Amino acid sequence: MMIRTFVALEIPNDALFQIIDLRDNATTGLKNVRWEPKDKLHLTLKFLGDTKEELTDKYAAAIKETVSKFHLFELTFKEFGIFKKDNVPKILWAGLEENPQVVRLANELDELFGNFGFEREKRRFKSHITMLRFRGYEDQKKILSLLGVNIPQINFTSEKVIYFESRLLQSGSIYRSIQSFNLKN
Repeated sequence: MMIRTFVALEIPNDALFQIIDLRDNATTGLKNVRWEPKDKLHLTLKFLGDTKEELTDKYAAAIKETVSKFHLFELTFKEFGIFKKDNVPKILWAGLEENPQVVRLANELDELFGNFGFEREKRRFKSHITMLRFRGYEDQKKILSLLGVNIPQINFTSEKVIYFESRLLQSGSIYRSIQSFNLKN
């Protein structure tokens, strides 16, 4: 059986609450917006997509081995941004200052899963969390005003990498942790 999977860096709750408060304060009065819920906010390191369920233990062991080489990540939120397709906003994200070790981990996971036959990334890795997937009925002007918001220092330590399953439902996707891996102290 096939399941959808991805590998992500966990963001601590206190940092998530701070970036969500900042977003909410900057978009007061905004209606008809389905923000990504807090429990779905993470930093995707490698999206795998369709994965043979019977191979998840093998993949988890490989992720564990890769993650075991990395120490805790000290990270900072930097800015809000937009990913566009055909010049139309598709994703609002909260970006993080580039951390070379996070980039290295993402690249090593990309290489690892490329060797397992998964598609390699064509784009350069961008540390971000998805805050909103545009549906087309949102007040884009109000949402895009977030791009000018000056984010105060929101520093945090990320301690864990999680291998997730993503189930697509009519109401949206839900995530289930397959296995988690602690970074070294």
